[in-house]
Amino acid sequence: MSKMATGSWSAEEKVAIVLSILRGELSISEASRKHGVSYKTLLAWRDRFLKGGEAALKGNGPDVHVKALEEENKHKEALAEMALRKNSAAWASEL
Repeated sequence: MSKMATGSWSAEEKVAIVLSILRGELSISEASRKHGVSYKTLLAWRDRFLKGGEAALKGNGPDVHVKALEEENKHKEALAEMALRKNSAAWASEL
């Protein structure tokens, strides 16, 4: 069974194929025949690759995942601060 049938192309393999197309080493038709990947699939890989590269070069600040982690850290810091205040108040009342 070909990789096309199983859909088991790794990201590294896709990048290598797309780069061979972008470098002009293979046309999309040639890459399609050589690797057993449909023309339409190769176009989609190429377009996603180029859009991802464009987004990486825009430099519009941290990605959504980083922002979510930063927000989570703020919440955890606030909870820790509240717990410390509560514990210090409990300790003060025992003295």
